[in-house]
Amino acid sequence: MKYLLLDIDDTIAPLKIGGTNTVTVDRMGIKISIPIHVAEWLKKTSKKQIKIFWCTDRSPIMGAIIEKAIGFKTEGQLQFFNKKAYNWSKLYSIIKFCNEHEDDLVILADNLVERMTRGVELPNNLELVLPSDATLTIEDLKLIDGL
Repeated sequence: MKYLLLDIDDTIAPLKIGGTNTVTVDRMGIKISIPIHVAEWLKKTSKKQIKIFWCTDRSPIMGAIIEKAIGFKTEGQLQFFNKKAYNWSKLYSIIKFCNEHEDDLVILADNLVERMTRGVELPNNLELVLPSDATLTIEDLKLIDGL
């Protein structure tokens, strides 16, 4: 099985809001915009043999709103436990997830992944994808597809 742990801010949604080639989501005045190429990829990918989990500090409600706006479904959101085990609050739960799925491929797409995992021994089944622009590019998405 292949799993994708997916961040929202600056991974699928750049800081800049709006634009003609985006899907904009508004939750009680908090807006985020997701580029069309990412939205279309998420719809297509969620129907494949890949299970997507949100890996974000945002509320699970935001993930559900994004899913509804784009028209795809994730497996839920990774819960962050033992936030003080590493400098990055997400890392303990990411490693735990990898260890629970040791025979599977786990892909982590997050804009902070390179900086926040430096010097940490990561599980062998974890592949890191750092967005090469303000968000995941078409090339980044192809890289994920090819893993």
